Amino acid sequence: MKSKEIIKRIIRHDAPPRLGYDFMDQSDLIGFDSRRYVDLPFDPYSDWGRYPELEKLTGFSGETRRDMYGNIYGRFNGKTKGECIRGAIQDWEEDRYPIPNFDPTYREVLLKKNLADSEKYVIAYGSSLFSALRDARLITNALMDTIIEPEAVKDFIEKVADHEVAVIRSIAGGGIDGWFFWDDWGTQERTLISPESFRELFKDSYRKVADAAHEVGMDVFMHSCGYNYAFMEDLIDAGIDVFQFDQPDVYPTEVLVKEFADRAVFHSPVDIQKVLPTGDRELIESRTEEMCRLFRESGGSWIAKDYPAYGDIGIDPAWARWAEDVILKNSKL
Repeated sequence: MKSKEIIKRIIRHDAPPRLGYDFMDQSDLIGFDSRRYVDLPFDPYSDWGRYPELEKLTGFSGETRRDMYGNIYGRFNGKTKGECIRGAIQDWEEDRYPIPNFDPTYREVLLKKNLADSEKYVIAYGSSLFSALRDARLITNALMDTIIEPEAVKDFIEKVADHEVAVIRSIAGGGIDGWFFWDDWGTQERTLISPESFRELFKDSYRKVADAAHEVGMDVFMHSCGYNYAFMEDLIDAGIDVFQFDQPDVYPTEVLVKEFADRAVFHSPVDIQKVLPTGDRELIESRTEEMCRLFRESGGSWIAKDYPAYGDIGIDPAWARWAEDVILKNSKL
């Protein structure tokens, strides 16, 4: 059975023959950009560098860059993708968050790749909703805005969601199987806002994007760091099919399987904070075997994966390979 069909069966809870794989050296999935922007004005700060002008504006002494929305990011010594240090929206009365035009002919680029005939499950990488707000306003302002500027928040999220829907529709029929987006919603103990605020301000926009994807035959993958338990029912109800969690044991995995594995799929490595960083081979292998058993018994709701940047989080790739080897040996359902 081809990888594409295996992943589709996993997502549909339709008797897959094994667990899914998304490792650096062996994967059932392949990914592509979901869009290409056009008519972008030249920006001398679009690449990482040392810019006195941006340092003066932000007070940040490391490397900086500015994105196409006007957000400025900073990092030190070329490490990681950086964090937003100055958002594009300093005041809601001066909403300077222009969304660029995407190329409507990009679908033709996808069609030339014959993705519908791919043996692998094809993902298109979308953009964030909440994370767009987090960067445009910075996290502290964004969280306060959910309380003191709820209408501005809702309007902003709807604006971003409408753009994502337009992108999804523009690539419909291009051979894409799944739509993948990122939104970090949790600390290590709880969600960043209450479930009530999520329902009031964000859920309808999540549903709008998920509905658009489902209408054109795409499954919906969502990455989120932290402890998202309080949002799980709402996210499933909004249409999220697959949760990409890098910390499954913050719940822990037993809870994810018991409460949600009959309605959702989990796309995750072995936990990147509680298990893999220990470097303890016995612990890593035993916990991996237990995860395989749990997901096998649930019908196979796991697409096991690598974390994309082990060096950034202090994990030796060899430790992750111990987990991968166990998964490959214990994946048959």
